[in-house]
Amino acid sequence: KANAQMNSILGNPDRLRAVAEDFVKHYEKRVSEGATVKGKAMFVCSSRPIAYLLYKEIIALRPQWAEVKACEDGATLSDKDRREIKPMERIKMVMTRGQDDPKELYDLIGSKDNRKELDRQFKNEKSNFKIAIVVDMWLTGFDVPCLDTLYIDKPIQRHNLIQTISRVNRKYGSKEKGLVVDYIGIKKQMNL
Repeated sequence: KANAQMNSILGNPDRLRAVAEDFVKHYEKRVSEGATVKGKAMFVCSSRPIAYLLYKEIIALRPQWAEVKACEDGATLSDKDRREIKPMERIKMVMTRGQDDPKELYDLIGSKDNRKELDRQFKNEKSNFKIAIVVDMWLTGFDVPCLDTLYIDKPIQRHNLIQTISRVNRKYGSKEKGLVVDYIGIKKQMNL
């Protein structure tokens, strides 16, 4: 019951619109200031329906992020890069399909093989795939050294929280540390 109440608050359309606006503004500012190494960010949502609604709000603000591109803007690709990098959108949802998903969501998520390709592309620093919206996947045991920004909008407890925020704390080039943007108030959990 508490989870359902929390999700009704987190999934409120006005709130999600405000979160999407804040996220886009924050993300673009980090990229324009050079505060992010490769523009890789992960947004953690509390449920699949909320993730989908957030995705739609972000795409409404930045439709160009849904355009398929060969690689990140300004990248110089070697022959090897051309073989390894698959053209795709800047922002993707990474989650398993559900039998009851609406067709649009079902098609957007893709198959298990598609998720494996998303894994490979997100780890490639030159890939156009820069922003992953997740619920449970990739929160633990997923290593992308150039990932430097994590947006959290999901209640996460102790050990899982440490595992989750560790996704952005891998050293990489000039990156010394990652940034965690807290939309839900996880700081209290870190102090327990």
